[in-house]
Amino acid sequence: MKRFTLLFVVPLVLFAFSAYGYQHGKGHGKWLWWKDASIVEEVKLDDKQKTEINEISSTYKPRLEEMRPGVDEKRKAFMEAMANPDSTRDEIMKAYDDMWDTKYKMKKTMIEMKLDIRAVLTPDQITKLNQIREQHKQEMMQKHKKQ
Repeated sequence: MKRFTLLFVVPLVLFAFSAYGYQHGKGHGKWLWWKDASIVEEVKLDDKQKTEINEISSTYKPRLEEMRPGVDEKRKAFMEAMANPDSTRDEIMKAYDDMWDTKYKMKKTMIEMKLDIRAVLTPDQITKLNQIREQHKQEMMQKHKKQ
């Protein structure tokens, strides 16, 4: 069940939430959409909400920054195990599991932050953000289709 969650459910949920980050080319989940004046206006985010969201972001930022090198380190260890002809199947699978466990912990922390932020929003604001995400997704699909 844990593998199913890691391989299917978590990426699906992460995509749904991090897709907001693609708006205006801001990147994967690093987009501070509540600091984008046009989005703030469109979503009708008030000053109290911006303050709360900034506080939430500030709380999680150090934790996420602390986790990131561990994810990179575990990914590198897995790649090295794969490239090493002397690595056993068990060593490679352990490196793979370690990499995904570390990545899962970071992604889970990101989801917790996004859920805390989501709790600050009204249902209408959540709906509006979903519309913005979908619009951008369609624009990106059209852009890539033309290339």
